[in-house]
Amino acid sequence: MKIVIIGPNVGMGGVERASTNIANGFKNAGHDVTYLALIPEAHFFELQTNYVEPKNFNVAKMSLSKTIKYVRRNIIELQPDHIIAYTKFYAAIANLALIFTKYKIYVSERSSPLYIWPRHIELFSKLSFFLRRPKGIISQTSLASEYHQKLYGKTKYAVIPNALRDIQLYPEIKREKIILAVGRFNDPCKGFDLLIEAFNQLENEEWHLVFAGGKKEEADYLMSLANTKVASRIEFLGHVKNMDQIYARAGIFVIPSRSEGFPNSLIEAMAAGCPSISFDFIAGPRDIIQNGENGILVEKENYELLAKEMDNLIKDETLRHTLGSNASKIQTNLNSNKIIEKYLDFIN
Repeated sequence: MKIVIIGPNVGMGGVERASTNIANGFKNAGHDVTYLALIPEAHFFELQTNYVEPKNFNVAKMSLSKTIKYVRRNIIELQPDHIIAYTKFYAAIANLALIFTKYKIYVSERSSPLYIWPRHIELFSKLSFFLRRPKGIISQTSLASEYHQKLYGKTKYAVIPNALRDIQLYPEIKREKIILAVGRFNDPCKGFDLLIEAFNQLENEEWHLVFAGGKKEEADYLMSLANTKVASRIEFLGHVKNMDQIYARAGIFVIPSRSEGFPNSLIEAMAAGCPSISFDFIAGPRDIIQNGENGILVEKENYELLAKEMDNLIKDETLRHTLGSNASKIQTNLNSNKIIEKYLDFIN
């Protein structure tokens, strides 16, 4: 079966990681897969499939007309059996590009239901899907699916979580007194300001707060929130190629987001056996964490309660071990082969 995945690229980012994982999963299942990128970017994630990207456009700014022609030309040339486009905007472009052809797309929605797209993107997407309905919508959580059914109307729907990439375990690495957070800094949805506020309140002065991902030069606003007592214990790693070693070192993982589509970093940290704490934001954590069993859920944006739960976990080594051990079982539930089976059941 020939499958085309349409996404931004395989550079660093949540959509990029999710689309790469699915492309590789289809390839490993024996299918002929092409990743059709819409934005040229250096590879960050390893891709095992064919890869096509724009030549000399969409570098600084997206050209809608050139992108539509590019998608249409490549799809007609590739003649796929199925097309899965990642995010509403990229899917809307692909949908419009393929009007008056036999090819219809499945939309893999990635954003939080609370995310507000710029007005011009919302209008463009509504126009595209009004002119031509997608073949089906894939949501990451049940809550998101309820929202998408109101948005897209009459079509097929499925709730399929992200596939978990293969996590390399390092049993020889001893966990350190590190609280780890992962993500970009220029996005208020990530809630790193709330994590700094919580870290300011910790009683223990031996643990360090480490950020992986994002650009160090964009982290100044976070340091401005740190009090003098903790500032020397905050570290920024920048982009990390081998995140699995960082997960192995971390004593606690925290995701303080205000909203997400589906938190890849959380499932990766849990798969690596890292005891994890998450705000109970929309959407994802409730689908992943059983509170007190394989992780800890904290009231959304309550950084004082987050500080308390972090402090409790720091003091209780037995609880950290129990949560981490239970969390690692997520590898079975989100195994790539299982997720690909769900995709195939839906698109077939």
